[in-house]
Amino acid sequence: MRIVDRILAISDIHGENTKFHKILKQVEYDPKSDLLVVCGDLIDRGEDNLAIIETCMKLQKQGAVMLKGNHEQFAQECIRDMICENPSQALQVWVNHNGGSNTYDELLLLSKNELKEILIFLETLPLYFASGEYIFAHAGANTRKPIEMNIEDELVWMENSFPYCPAYKNKTIIFGHTPTWLLHKYKAKEKAERKNTKIWFDPEWKDKIGIDCGSVFGGRMAMLELPSLREYYE
Repeated sequence: MRIVDRILAISDIHGENTKFHKILKQVEYDPKSDLLVVCGDLIDRGEDNLAIIETCMKLQKQGAVMLKGNHEQFAQECIRDMICENPSQALQVWVNHNGGSNTYDELLLLSKNELKEILIFLETLPLYFASGEYIFAHAGANTRKPIEMNIEDELVWMENSFPYCPAYKNKTIIFGHTPTWLLHKYKAKEKAERKNTKIWFDPEWKDKIGIDCGSVFGGRMAMLELPSLREYYE
């Protein structure tokens, strides 16, 4: 793997393409010297889903690591249905109950070849990425078994016990999926409180860092710089 000056980790962009570009500008991201890791949930709920896919495909070609989240899992299954012109219950679940309506409306404007290009991108996204002492995954892992033995659902959906039990020896898991106000003790319930939500550092085991600060839900977009642990917010 190439040597980089720093790793920049972000998660749960959820179609907020403009905000994503702003935080990349804030950190002065340089693909030649930095490694960008996006821990899934690129799409859904936000307004610019095709734009964020285009952005992330371009960044991936420049060397960034894009991981699969549960919203990419939803989307790939439903895009297959769209290509086959065979609507399924999964499509209705995604659109009506899991924030996929904006993405679906944008996808309807595309040709089958364009849909296939996006499907290939989604299907080939890795489930986790390891670099030195860090492991990156969308929702954490089933830490009762080695990271490479985890199945897709264990990496894109969080087990309830994950944040509150030890992870892997001498490793730190960087993850998203769950807005950090649900991990912090105060568990902010009001949107006014969410605006100040910060990255979560596991206070007990010190081997997990949650970086989804719930931007699309009224929180903030967060980026973590490694190994300095410097925090950026937009």
